[in-house]
Amino acid sequence: MSEGSDTLSKAAQDWYKKGTDAMNRQNWDFAVECFSNAVKMKPDAVLFRQTKHGCCRKMYNDNGSGARMAGMKLMGIRGKIKKSRGKSEWPGVDQQAEEGLVINPWDAQLYADVGEAANQLERGEIAAYAYRKAVELDPKNVDYLKSLGYVLRDRGEYKEATGCFRRIYEIDPTNGEARSMMNQIDAESVMDRGGYDKAKNTQDVKAEVKANAYEEDRRARKGVPKDSVAPGESVEMDLRAAIRKDPQNVALYQKLVDILRDSRQFAEALQFLDKALELVPGNVGLTEIREDIELEIIRNQLGEAMDRLRKYPDRENLKTKYESLKNDLNKREIEVLTTRVNNHPNDMKMKFDLAERLRKCGQFDQAIPLLQRTVADTRLKDDALVALGECFLRTGKAALGKSQLEKALETISFHDRPDSFKLAHYYLGRIFEKAQRNDEAETHYNEILAVDYEYRDVLKRLSDLQGGDEFGDFDA
Repeated sequence: MSEGSDTLSKAAQDWYKKGTDAMNRQNWDFAVECFSNAVKMKPDAVLFRQTKHGCCRKMYNDNGSGARMAGMKLMGIRGKIKKSRGKSEWPGVDQQAEEGLVINPWDAQLYADVGEAANQLERGEIAAYAYRKAVELDPKNVDYLKSLGYVLRDRGEYKEATGCFRRIYEIDPTNGEARSMMNQIDAESVMDRGGYDKAKNTQDVKAEVKANAYEEDRRARKGVPKDSVAPGESVEMDLRAAIRKDPQNVALYQKLVDILRDSRQFAEALQFLDKALELVPGNVGLTEIREDIELEIIRNQLGEAMDRLRKYPDRENLKTKYESLKNDLNKREIEVLTTRVNNHPNDMKMKFDLAERLRKCGQFDQAIPLLQRTVADTRLKDDALVALGECFLRTGKAALGKSQLEKALETISFHDRPDSFKLAHYYLGRIFEKAQRNDEAETHYNEILAVDYEYRDVLKRLSDLQGGDEFGDFDA
């Protein structure tokens, strides 16, 4: 440990002691301030966070909702979290989420934000604690359960990880990922006991990957073959050896495919998947993994084509290549999702994803029945109503489109669904503008400009409706 780290660690301990004294005197405000400082200086200490959050709850007399008007006070913090997440600034996400928990220590999403940041920063214990809190506060949230399940799986806490995916499956019996992960974790727990997987948490895994990358580079420079890595040095090599010894074990193939996929060795991953499918022909789970890898390959090619096009925007051959790949991806996604919707007829999220792709490529008539079914799912209702409204408009059914959009705006908010919020107001503005009901059109356009001044052509349309700048003669 460096001298700087020693200094920070000592300062964190000093703040923790001050916080403990304040807590014993029930001086909750000062205790929270002290523990917050300790967390900033020693962000990997789970005890500091647990004690801080407990004091935050006491500070609000365990009212279950935090500060007065906590929702309003958290809006700015959530915006900062979103911005930091977009830039992958995970220390910022962590710090802002912790600031938010001082305002409302019962906010499940803020704990999930802490968990995500901790996972990205390789703080496995913090991630597990934070996601557990998120699940405790919102026990039926599938995203929180899934995130916790993966964190626990990486830490080798297989029993609890399986429990997370089992709860997801109980909530949504059509969730293929949960079904697959329960089986996969069971296999991994057996392999772990057998010595194939010794990485107990995310930090260990990533450290091992870095070490193996260095070791393979060193061996390559010395002319030592990749397969000569000693047992125990590489999870991938150990699994390859295990497959050679037990070529009928499908679970080993699936584990190796996961590792190859994570390291972006897609061609080899597909080869091992095909061998596994020879053992269990037609296995839906393995087939879907194969389809996902194929889609990932196309997405990577599309990303590379986009990068080249940005570098050379005037080259027509690059534009053609980019458009061709985009069409290929959309076509393949529709094929895959169509099959999956047939295999999982009760999976509303899958129906919605298929409808979205059909809508974006102009197949509105095919998207409409799918969207009508997904409206019944409260998680998808708002987005589905807006998409359905657009599809009706695009197929010449303006009255139906208008009613769907207005229904969506009864419950939708910019904070929760910014894209759908703006799109609904935009299409309603266009409807009223076409009907020459200019006041109503202006109302919808103003709703958009209040949150996004550069959205589409709204500013121009509003200016045209208002006949120019009526305050143009005012001095600046």
